Amino acid sequence: MKRSHQQHFADGLQIPDGTNTGHATPSDPNNAVSDAGLSNPMQPLHLQTADIIDNSGNAPKRMRTHSRAAESLAEVHKGANRSILYGASGVTLSHAHLQTAEQITNNTYNFQGDTQVNVNDALKLLGNPKGCAWDPSRACLAGTRVIHIEAILSWAASLQVEPTASGARILLVPGPAGSGKSALAHTICKELERRQLLVCSVFFDHAGQQPTAEDFTVVLIQGLCAISEPVKKAIAELIIKNKTLASASASRQIEGLVLPTIPYLPSGRNFVVGIDALDEQPNPAMLTLLRDYVPRLPSTFRFVLITRPDPRVMQYLENRPHIISFPHTLVGDKTQADIGILIITRLSMTDYRTTISPELLNAFIAKSEGLFLWAETVLNHIDNTYNQAAELADIIKGASLYWTEKETAAGKLDRLYEHILSKLEWKNHRFVEKYTILMGALVTLEEPLSRRGLAELYAPVGVTEDDVHRMCMLIRPLLQNYSKDDPTRPIRLLHLSVQEYLAQRAPRPFRIDCEVPNSKLVKLCLLAIQRELTPANVPFLGYSDGEWAWDMNYMLEQTPKIPDTGRTSLPELLWYSIQYFDKHWRSLREEANEEHTSLLREIIVDNPRPLLEVVVSTRSMINIISFERKVLPCGLPSLSLARGRAKIYVSLARSLGIAKRLVEALPLLQEAVSLYAPYKDQKPESMVELEFALSLAWLADCLNAIGRPDDALPYVEESLTISRRLALSHVYEARMALANSLNTKQLVLIAMKQYNVACDVLMELVELCRELGVGQPEKFQHRLAWALWNLACSLGNCKKHKEAIVFNQESIELLRKRTDESRLAGSLHNHALCVGQAGRPAEAVECGQEAVKIRRQLARDNPDKFNAGLAQSLVRLAFYLDICGQVPEAIQYSWEAIEIHRRLATKVPLIFERDLADTLHVHAVYVGKAGRPTEAVECCQEAVEIRRRLACNNPEKFNANLAQSLLRLAFNLGLCGRAPDAIPSSCEAIEIHRWLAAKVPLIFERDLANSLNVHAVYVGKAGRPTEAVECCQEAVEIRRRLVRDNPEKFNASLAHSLLRLACYLDVCGQAPKAIPYSWEAIEIRRRLAAKDPSIFKAALVESLHSHAIYLETLGRLQEALECRHERDNLQSRFTAEF
Repeated sequence: MKRSHQQHFADGLQIPDGTNTGHATPSDPNNAVSDAGLSNPMQPLHLQTADIIDNSGNAPKRMRTHSRAAESLAEVHKGANRSILYGASGVTLSHAHLQTAEQITNNTYNFQGDTQVNVNDALKLLGNPKGCAWDPSRACLAGTRVIHIEAILSWAASLQVEPTASGARILLVPGPAGSGKSALAHTICKELERRQLLVCSVFFDHAGQQPTAEDFTVVLIQGLCAISEPVKKAIAELIIKNKTLASASASRQIEGLVLPTIPYLPSGRNFVVGIDALDEQPNPAMLTLLRDYVPRLPSTFRFVLITRPDPRVMQYLENRPHIISFPHTLVGDKTQADIGILIITRLSMTDYRTTISPELLNAFIAKSEGLFLWAETVLNHIDNTYNQAAELADIIKGASLYWTEKETAAGKLDRLYEHILSKLEWKNHRFVEKYTILMGALVTLEEPLSRRGLAELYAPVGVTEDDVHRMCMLIRPLLQNYSKDDPTRPIRLLHLSVQEYLAQRAPRPFRIDCEVPNSKLVKLCLLAIQRELTPANVPFLGYSDGEWAWDMNYMLEQTPKIPDTGRTSLPELLWYSIQYFDKHWRSLREEANEEHTSLLREIIVDNPRPLLEVVVSTRSMINIISFERKVLPCGLPSLSLARGRAKIYVSLARSLGIAKRLVEALPLLQEAVSLYAPYKDQKPESMVELEFALSLAWLADCLNAIGRPDDALPYVEESLTISRRLALSHVYEARMALANSLNTKQLVLIAMKQYNVACDVLMELVELCRELGVGQPEKFQHRLAWALWNLACSLGNCKKHKEAIVFNQESIELLRKRTDESRLAGSLHNHALCVGQAGRPAEAVECGQEAVKIRRQLARDNPDKFNAGLAQSLVRLAFYLDICGQVPEAIQYSWEAIEIHRRLATKVPLIFERDLADTLHVHAVYVGKAGRPTEAVECCQEAVEIRRRLACNNPEKFNANLAQSLLRLAFNLGLCGRAPDAIPSSCEAIEIHRWLAAKVPLIFERDLANSLNVHAVYVGKAGRPTEAVECCQEAVEIRRRLVRDNPEKFNASLAHSLLRLACYLDVCGQAPKAIPYSWEAIEIRRRLAAKDPSIFKAALVESLHSHAIYLETLGRLQEALECRHERDNLQSRFTAEF
């Protein structure tokens, strides 16, 4: 449910303006306690409550460089500041309030208490991206790329940056196709990992399902988790707080998971990321991340980016301040020696090595022009020829001796690929047939299949495993490490350039028209699903079946769980077909033919549940609903068919809802509603209407849960209309549906902040639960208890605390009968707030004591689960004890809460550091009241330290709290006689309030004026009255503006500032200037005293006394005498009356 008015209880603790009734004289202008009002009783605080309750109170050594090349690169990066956050921007720390209770949701009645954080389970939600691991078998040969490797490693390990550098840096290492970029990338990552600098790597030339920007951010997050436990816990807690982050877009994961956890990384080392083959990632999202988000990371992050200089890549990355171009090229004369080592090493492993003459060898090396892939492909090719030396000579002679610099590596590779393919049996029609099928498959498949899997998928068109093997042996020079012995190893094309050549530039008959294999794959995938999707191959089929779909009594724990299905859980061809048949379908340039639609109709229309279940369990991105619409007959389906399909959608949607996969559940519920909608005006039988009403309510609940309450409202209104009409016949199921719809509506209304209307809905829900419970109290007692509790919470939101108390008490009595200690403690905890806000603090203490007693016992048995709740109850109990004047008792409970929060913050800082700071801040108030200002200073200093750290990462959220703690620290330092020490804190509070007031003047201008007033006291005490005058003048200016808009609220504060300004003007020897301000304060206080003499007469006496002194200073004795007479008369009457 949505939280309403989620201010934390300590946020409301402010230093009040104060209208002190004491007699501060002009000769003592530095009375901080009197002027700031800090000696007054603490104002009511905002308390953290259950979600629905409104907070209405006020209350590594440097790497040695072994070459000049490496040194030249390292020279670019000098600088000494290596803080973990150096250069970072936009780093935020999120905070999650622990909820003590949840309202009824999804027709379940779950009271959610403190739960043990399961870090590993949370991190599992991120998934397991592929294509992100370096491979030692793909690394450079020993002795090659020495200059490049040393230079890159030196840069990556260097702890120096440019003095003007800000944020992370990317080393861009471009190179043409075939230049050995990937081998270099795998080598760099291997060495970085050996030196414990590598955070993660990603290789976009992964021949399977290509990594995405989201895969990159996931593996980056996983890499950060491996660095230290605090990082791991922090990320897990962010995911637990908002599970959508685990499957969010790459940019949102950077914002929500990476940036907030940077402060937890260790210092004194770099964090290096390796990226290869970025040019093979078609989606610009990754480029956007590198361009826009990398600079926001601290300078301890280094990215090594190896890519072809693709125009699309370079336009994003060139000429960017955080991009450093690698000064050494990957091709040309400098790499010839490396190519020679590769060729000689490879030839030394063959039995024909002696047939290659030194002249032919040198010509081979020269013709490579530094293109490793070209050399590798030639070597692969001649391995399978009859006369290797002659074939090598032909290849070299066939290439032009006058290649120009403009000729691209791709052009050279095209000629090479064409030469390899030209040797095949193109006059053999059987070979051509199988080539068209199988090469078409290799070019078109979205993820590589093994020899066995490919044969099984293509079996319907007469392809056998032996056919696949023979073809692969013929085209082996164009494949990566094809295995003759392992039929389960995926078959991969040598390089993306092979796929591009065959699909785009190859002449006939080598050319592959992707439309043909795509069309064939659509059919083959559908056939595979039809034949392989059976209980024998997929044992979990049917997990969502049953009559429970429409059962409103079905409890949360009874809802079928979705099986977690990985690739190895299904036959290879079935996995591939389920994952990619829709992508092949969408790749077709023309509409699918009747054969395709007929197959799809048989799979989807006849029995869609198996496919839907496996799609959900494998997290496939297939939109089954859109395919159904393609193949379903025109016109309305029969009512029987519509009901059957809707039941399937609803059951799967409810399971998805329990798994918190609401975005996936939404289209299923929308389709279920659309299936019933055409029949709503045809007066269907009551059971059909009931199913429609439930579908509408669950759709509304889903929309509301994903933050769309406005869209949810019409659906729940329609559900209520149907349910009310059906309930008139007193049908039990209809009345249950009505209760479900009422509960959903109140959740929607609360999300829309329509609290009064929500109360009306909850009143109806409570009465309905009472009626349903007649004769079945055990069955409905818990439903009634939560309806009552939700109603009490909503009444609290409406400031109707006395009414809320009645319902809360009834809820508590029902919970006592159920002997559910955890939920009872939660209700008592919230009831304490309810009675406290109604002005009954003694009752609040009683409720708080009982809640503490229960939660203390629960925490003894299970501290990980219940300690946070115990700390909340201790804080609340301390607060009401303080209101009741029992400060020593409040200190005892407050200190226990601090100790618990300190332990919790050590384990989960992202959640509990804020709570620790809040508790320390309030504890300082209590010990200050007890006359222990030194202890108060210590608490305030720790609170400031924590809040400063939080505000550094999220100033918008935490700056106001930091300013409060700074003022409280200054106040307590003043009480300790350390006014000069208080000045920096109050000065910082002013600057924060000035920044906040510039953004939100309506809220923070008052706080700025308060800070200025308090600061004036401390600079005055430090013998700097001129500065005190300046502060008071600004405070008066602000408060005059506030008075213009709301004189009733701000006149007292203005009079206070005017009197203080007059006082410091007098201290500065400017008594004539003091008199107008002093007189204005008197006039304001006369008006205030006329309305409320019990509060303002004493303040007026104080003003007259001070004004008389200023007049006497100027020799205006008669006027001074008149002021004294008025003062004495007022004081005499005040003494007599009070």
